Amino acid sequence: MTGVAPYRVKTITEFHRLNNLPGPIHPLISLIDYAEIRHPKDRNGVSVVFDFYSIAVKRDLNFKMLYGQQSYDFDEGVLFFWRPDRY
Repeated sequence: MTGVAPYRVKTITEFHRLNNLPGPIHPLISLIDYAEIRHPKDRNGVSVVFDFYSIAVKRDLNFKMLYGQQSYDFDEGVLFFWRPDRY
């Protein structure tokens, strides 16, 4: 979606609200199972910027990546880390 500004999610509470999840127990930290999130089709392809840190675990990827001369095995899963203000 070229020319469309990314949507900025300012708080964890706002993230919960946007994804029809119950409010977080604590405003500064939350654990979310992404299998519970159902994104509306009108949000496909929309970039999102978080104003908070995010860590995601992806399990059972069965994926190998060649980086330089080394092959990396992601069969068991991988961790993703995002810092604020990146998309």
